[in-house]
Amino acid sequence: MAQFRAKARAVELLGKGQISDLPTAISELWKNGYDAYGDKLQAFLYLEGYEGLKSPFFVLSDDGKGMTRDDILDKWIVLGTDSKSRNENEKPGEETLWKKTRIKMGEKGIGRLSVAYLGSQMLMLTKKIGSPLQAVFFDWRILENYNLFLEEINIPVKSVNSLKEFRKIFEELRTEYLLNFTPSNKTADPWSEQTEIKKTIISECKSIQVPDFFEEEILEGMLGDSKDVHGTKFVIFNPDPQLLLLKPSVIDKKNQEEVDDGTINHIRAGLTGLFNVFKEKKPDYTTNFWLIDREGKYDFIDKREFFDAKDFKICDHLIEGTFDEQGTFEGSIRIFEKSIKHKFKPTRLAIGSSYGPFNIKLGYVQGDRGFETPMLQAEERGNFFERLKLFGGIYIYRDGFRVLPYGRTEYDFLEFEKRRTERAGSYFFSHRRMFGYIEISRNENERLKDKAGREGFINNVAYREFKKDLEDFFIDLAKMYFADNAKTDIKNIQQKKYEELAENEKLEREREKIERKEFAKQLKELPVQLSNVGREFEDLT
Repeated sequence: MAQFRAKARAVELLGKGQISDLPTAISELWKNGYDAYGDKLQAFLYLEGYEGLKSPFFVLSDDGKGMTRDDILDKWIVLGTDSKSRNENEKPGEETLWKKTRIKMGEKGIGRLSVAYLGSQMLMLTKKIGSPLQAVFFDWRILENYNLFLEEINIPVKSVNSLKEFRKIFEELRTEYLLNFTPSNKTADPWSEQTEIKKTIISECKSIQVPDFFEEEILEGMLGDSKDVHGTKFVIFNPDPQLLLLKPSVIDKKNQEEVDDGTINHIRAGLTGLFNVFKEKKPDYTTNFWLIDREGKYDFIDKREFFDAKDFKICDHLIEGTFDEQGTFEGSIRIFEKSIKHKFKPTRLAIGSSYGPFNIKLGYVQGDRGFETPMLQAEERGNFFERLKLFGGIYIYRDGFRVLPYGRTEYDFLEFEKRRTERAGSYFFSHRRMFGYIEISRNENERLKDKAGREGFINNVAYREFKKDLEDFFIDLAKMYFADNAKTDIKNIQQKKYEELAENEKLEREREKIERKEFAKQLKELPVQLSNVGREFEDLT
């Protein structure tokens, strides 16, 4: 009887191989933290110089429920586990940290493997209420060996009960892991064809130096019997080179020539807005990405640089409403100061939508830099442009959690820019001038399915109809209200009024400038005139 067997590299193909980039890997692990009822999803990049640190290391953490040894052995290292889908009906209690039940973001059982994308050497620390802290050490590069089968790899797991025993435990973990490279007498050496990577892994594992502040800053908060002590931390000793670009001095533009700004902006845009903060009511859970060096602590994804609910009130145009089961939109369109009710029906022949109902709310800022309206003055418009450059686009949130890559400035999935190249005056809308969200749910929109790497939706019938209806919706909006030859003149009338006001204000400023200049000239000439009058008076006397 034959049976399936899996080579070790299958784990890398399912994990790191399925993740398109660094932000996706981090957000995937934060999703797992959210699913574990964590509220504080954080990343910490410790850089050289901090407390004498010789080499940087990275920590990704959540304050979720954590894991026991059995959880690690039976769930975490079991690929494709369905434990999340089986727990959909869990009730508030210790397993939910006494919080309201959450809809699970991850369900494919491979998201945890995203940690391999962060760097090669991983120390996982995880603590569940009532159980000791568990430590797991692993170097993911062992999976590159195409001669190894999964069952031949040992993943060391040990309990940590006190701060003072941690370094001894860590040495034991490292020693046990390195036994993977000692061939058994019964078999041929599986590393005989890959000796260089074997030497590299062994050398770099042996050279890991745990910093002096590790116990106090990383470990101490994870030890104890209190019900408040729980969560998971991934410590990466050899971070991905992209992470090492994120230095506060560079991000503050002090050394622009030293770094690829495109990479920095890509990472920031991918991690910002992970939860739907466009709404008035902010979620209870937060994300932070702390850069820590000798100068202090800096949040790389500071929420103040992103959009907020108040931005919808001052943008040029606002689209807000709902697409129902038939794919029909009903809502309102605000064009500058005027709001009107609007209804749109899809033109395709099929009756009803296969993607399900969803909400939409989008703000739009016109590209005229000198243009002012009663809602948006020139200075605010400039601020909008800066944020749109980094974060502009249509975000999609499933049950409040962002679906990547939607929202990235370069991911124009509705092809606005393609249409504008054909005729900008007719199609009007630009992906780069939008901000806001589409709101879907797992229950209502189950046919909109994520790809395995969380890079957008699978291109099935539901997605194609979803995309087509949205494209037709915006084309119809442009024809009705915004195009050069729009069916209604609501926008053009208001814009002409603002332009005339701006021109009048410009003329008024120019008159005032001339008058001030003339007044200044008179003030300058006045002493001379007074002196002349004085001399004339003296001559008369």
